[in-house]
Amino acid sequence: MKKITILLFLSLINNVFSQNGKIYLKIPKFKTGAENTYVYEPPTGLVIENNSKANILYAFDTDYSVDISPLKKSEKGYEFTAKVPDSARTILVVISDLQKIADNNNNKGYIVHLKTQNESELGKTLANEIFIRYYAVNVLKLDLDNKPENLVLEYETLFKKYPDLKNDKSYLSYLYNLENVKKTKLKDETIAFATRCVKKNNENSLVTAYHIYENYGMQTDAAKIKKEVLKRYPNGEMQKTMFIQGFMNHPNKSEAYVLESINTLKTKFKDHSKRSLSFFYGNLAQIYLSKKDLEKAKSIEPYLYNPSNTYNDAAWVLSGGSLKAPGKDLDFAATISKRSLDLLEEKKKENFYPEYQSLYNMYADTYAHILYKQGKYKEAFTYQDSLRKIDGLDSNGKECYLAILEKVKSQGEVKEYIENEINSNNVPPAIFLTKLKEIYVAQNLPLDGYEKFKEKADKSNKAARAKNVLETFGNATATDFALKNLDGKEVKLSDYKGKVVVLDFWATWCGPCKASFPKMQELVTQYKDKDVAFLFINTWENKKEDEVLKNVTNYITEKKYDFNVVFDSKSEVVADYKIKGIPTSILIGKKGNILFSGHANGSLGEMIDEELK
Repeated sequence: MKKITILLFLSLINNVFSQNGKIYLKIPKFKTGAENTYVYEPPTGLVIENNSKANILYAFDTDYSVDISPLKKSEKGYEFTAKVPDSARTILVVISDLQKIADNNNNKGYIVHLKTQNESELGKTLANEIFIRYYAVNVLKLDLDNKPENLVLEYETLFKKYPDLKNDKSYLSYLYNLENVKKTKLKDETIAFATRCVKKNNENSLVTAYHIYENYGMQTDAAKIKKEVLKRYPNGEMQKTMFIQGFMNHPNKSEAYVLESINTLKTKFKDHSKRSLSFFYGNLAQIYLSKKDLEKAKSIEPYLYNPSNTYNDAAWVLSGGSLKAPGKDLDFAATISKRSLDLLEEKKKENFYPEYQSLYNMYADTYAHILYKQGKYKEAFTYQDSLRKIDGLDSNGKECYLAILEKVKSQGEVKEYIENEINSNNVPPAIFLTKLKEIYVAQNLPLDGYEKFKEKADKSNKAARAKNVLETFGNATATDFALKNLDGKEVKLSDYKGKVVVLDFWATWCGPCKASFPKMQELVTQYKDKDVAFLFINTWENKKEDEVLKNVTNYITEKKYDFNVVFDSKSEVVADYKIKGIPTSILIGKKGNILFSGHANGSLGEMIDEELK
């Protein structure tokens, strides 16, 4: 007992008093399942504003979140309260006010260990401190060492001190990082860990073993465990996962069905977490918005992670997306688009919101699109011009701005805007050059002046694409792969050596992927008899391979797409090509070099033509 007490004391000293400021539990013993009070002592001389808040990050294998709690003045500085899930072992805290991050402990955050009552619990908590780092870096934007090779060393040091951790799920996190370091799958070590999980014989360990067996195609072992878990834990995590998958695959999610599902999640599975409920309420919000029932949509806003994003997505779909596509229900689209902006402003007033500007740019651009299609050009110009002044317009936004500019300004001013964009070495949308040439012709200007601007724009475009490729991949050489197609035949990238190749990454659950397919079909048809090949790489499907094959075959057949679909069942190709989101297209030139990576099928044809010259 004395040894454990000394460990706890040293841990406390290390985590609290080595920092410039301090955050610690007011009552040293953490109360599981209850609200706990924490003390914050700011660094000497740091002024804390009255509206400041604690941003509290917790993370474990099935969940993570950042909760906000207001600071209250206390005898030792400030206090705040927080209730975290029972599975949380550490919290990482930064302090913010309305304008800024006020104290992030020199960009390292304040770590507080929650479960340290014995040596076993302390070991698991220290392992969680390593695990939480990924979220600290990517969510709180802290400057912590998250390199796999260094995480591996930290885990190995921890395992020497707490060898029982090799039977804990943190060991799986260690193996994952070790695989990244060694660039190879550690099948034997992972299956050995699964065997240890089976011997532990509790729900969490059995479910972990099941997923490992599934991942390595050990269907007999996986099926045996699945049967056992479902029998012993009818209201457990595996059954809940199956319930959620069933909900996702349900073809007709009515309001009654979604509400019934929410009730089942709460009552049968005792899951009241916002992360789980937000998914169901997100579907409910889509139903309400499809019925134009704004009041019902507003009533469930508290249950959504980002209601402003829900409104913006729905408004963008109603707007028709591109400027040329016809919109529908534009008055309602404008109402919910404005709602997205209003909610964003409300959130900004509650706490420092670093994502505010990027989200505002996106939502305001949507609103301007809708206003333009409503014929409210001056109001649309006000929004788009404010974005232009802060360089907040992406390629689509610039197209919209140009269209609005033509409605409210002179032809000379439109010409000046386009030429300034090109002279600034920005990459202009293709429509800019088309419009500039029209103006030169309309004003009887020498076309060699236009050609100079076109040459400069083309150079900027090529340079930007090349820079993006090098920043993303390190080098431009495309990685070869071999995947099965719809007919079960192996398709290699190297089979198309000497041709221009387009890789289009997609999934059956991805709405934007499907929305891009009509345009992709046009391109497939356009280049059918030329040295161009299209491979539609299905990935990130999280289902059994035979089920994915059936779903994809039915979808492609139903839509009558002439696509060569291949299956990245193990998500290896999508990882090799550094894909962060889908849809993403990658253009590979005749010499096997990557020329472009991104989502721009509107200009894909031009890039293909350029390479075919």
